[in-house]
Amino acid sequence: MAQNKDHGQGIYPEIVEVTERLDEQHIFTTKTLGFLIHPNIPAPGPQSKIADVGTGTGIWLLDVAKTVPPTVQLVGFDATPSSFPSSSVPPNVSFKIQDMHRPFPDSELGTYDLVAVRFVSSAAGRGEWADTVRNLMTLLKPGGWMQWIDSCGFALYNSVPGTSRRACREIFEGLEPFRKKGEEIVIGLMMRGGGDVQREKIWEGVGLVDVHEDVFSTDRLQDPELRLRERGTRNVIVCFTGCLESLVGTEGSGWTRERIRELESEAMREIGRGVYHTLDQVCIVGRKPGGSGV
Repeated sequence: MAQNKDHGQGIYPEIVEVTERLDEQHIFTTKTLGFLIHPNIPAPGPQSKIADVGTGTGIWLLDVAKTVPPTVQLVGFDATPSSFPSSSVPPNVSFKIQDMHRPFPDSELGTYDLVAVRFVSSAAGRGEWADTVRNLMTLLKPGGWMQWIDSCGFALYNSVPGTSRRACREIFEGLEPFRKKGEEIVIGLMMRGGGDVQREKIWEGVGLVDVHEDVFSTDRLQDPELRLRERGTRNVIVCFTGCLESLVGTEGSGWTRERIRELESEAMREIGRGVYHTLDQVCIVGRKPGGSGV
C-alpha cells in the first residue's frame, strides 16, 4: 500500500506504488483523449485479436475488454510481470512476458488486428523509436492497425500569484541526461517542449499507411472535484524523481537520494499551493498495408 507523507499542505497519499501510478496515468490520459481506441480504427469484430505492449497493470486492456465482444482475444505484453494483475481476469485476456525491442515468437507474428502501445518512449531517440515500430509491425496482420500513445511538452504553471516552482523546475532540469541521444531528437516525456518531431514521417518511413497524429493538452482536464490536475502533477513528479534515482552514483551527476527526497517533498508542497503542469498527450495511429483492417 502507498504510504502517507506530510508534504506541508496536509497529508497527501503519495503515489509510490508503481501499479497505482500506472493506473492513475491511464485515467488521466483516457479522460484527456476521450477514447481507448482511436476513432480512425475500425471497431474490433468478434474474432479480432488485440495486443497491448507495455501493458503494466493491464488496465487499458481490461477497460477495452468491457467494450468489445467476449470472443475478442486480448493479450498484454511487458518486459516484467511485476505489475500484472494479481486477481482474476476475463477468460479472453492473458498476459505474457516480452521485451518489445526483441523479436516476438513466431507464433505471435502476423496474428493481431490491433497493436496498442502506451508510454514506452520516455527517452527514445528517433532511430530507436523507428526500430521499435518495425518490430511491433511484425505482430500485425495485413491491414492491422497500430496505436501509440505518449506524452511530451511538459510545462509548469502557477494558479496562485507568488507561488514558487523552483523544486518542480529543478527536478525537470535534472532529467537532461535522458535527453541526449547523440544527434537524435528524443521522442517522449523527457523531450524539451512539444515541438514538431514529425512522428508521422517516421511511421510512414517504416511502411505504415493511413497515418494520423492527434495532440491533446492535459489542460482539457477541468474537474475540480476529482482534482485531476493536481493529482496528475504529483504523479508526473513522482515519475521524474524515480528517473533521477537511476542517476544516483553516476559519476558527475551530483544526485543523492537525500537530495532527491528533499526536492520531491518541496515539489509536493509547491503543488499543494497551486503549481501544476500540462502535458501534450499524443496519439498516433497507422495501418499495415493490405487486408481489410480490424
